[in-house]
Amino acid sequence: MGKYKKILVICTGDLITGGPEALHYLVSEMRNLGYPAFICYYPFHKKFSTPNPYKSFNVETHNWIDDEGVLIIFPEVMPMTALNVKNGVAAIWWLSLDYFLLKDRAKGILRQKLRYFRFALKKERPLFGVSGLRRLTHLSQSHYVSDYLVKKGLTVHPLFEPINKVFLNGFDDVKVFKRENEILYNPSKGFVYTALLVQAFPDFKFTPLRGFSRDQLIQKFSSSKIYIDFGDHPGKDRIPREAAIHGLCIITSRFGSAGNSIDVPIPETYKLHVSSKSFIQDFGKLIRQIFDNFSDHQVAFDGYRSAILAEPERFTTQIKNILEKIN
Repeated sequence: MGKYKKILVICTGDLITGGPEALHYLVSEMRNLGYPAFICYYPFHKKFSTPNPYKSFNVETHNWIDDEGVLIIFPEVMPMTALNVKNGVAAIWWLSLDYFLLKDRAKGILRQKLRYFRFALKKERPLFGVSGLRRLTHLSQSHYVSDYLVKKGLTVHPLFEPINKVFLNGFDDVKVFKRENEILYNPSKGFVYTALLVQAFPDFKFTPLRGFSRDQLIQKFSSSKIYIDFGDHPGKDRIPREAAIHGLCIITSRFGSAGNSIDVPIPETYKLHVSSKSFIQDFGKLIRQIFDNFSDHQVAFDGYRSAILAEPERFTTQIKNILEKIN
């Protein structure tokens, strides 16, 4: 089916994070559509098995090949490996712009640029940024990334992956759950801001999402009221969507993909300016309003939940469009 005899999706072996899950999901959906897609683990000279969390996907492994008629899709953290493809068609799926740019808000602009330059000297990044990747095909996971790449003169194909289907199935009406006044957060996302809030509001119950199985996570999503994420939002992050689809109110920063109304289409009221002098005060006021009138605030996210539920069908359409267009 299609113009490619094989499609390899490259993924770091033995890695279990949001990026590898998206890469396995892509392979699974391509195979479900009849395309000859395979997961190929990196480093190529080592042998890996599919991690347990991804064995439910329709995936099959394949060894590294660089032949004519083969489409090879890399995550954005492997740009130089993609540039070394000689015979196949190399593409980059931009799951995160910030990871490619090595952005770290705590280090400041100059230190970030110096860090990128060191990576370029080690031949782990192109010297002139994304401009050095023009000859590759570019697939984007978010409007935030697409906007940046287009401004740099690249042609971009949207490929916005949905959240895992286990979070989309198994419940009927998120509004019927009994919930407690609890605030969930990912300790690896924007913790410098979350720590300030935990200290400022000892009367609020903050729960880090650490060490939960998928079933436990779904149960926690179904019994709490708020999920906060003051991280960088380098792409369309999964957990805000997983939380929203289970009926939580979402509060974010305005960084990255959370800075636009396409990737994170929630009312502006729930996107806080973390650098504002009134950040802590604004947060406390909003939290108390949600706790006291949860049902009124919950309906403000109905549009976001509808968009999330529509993502699988859109993803399928985007895969077909991409495989028809790229050469």
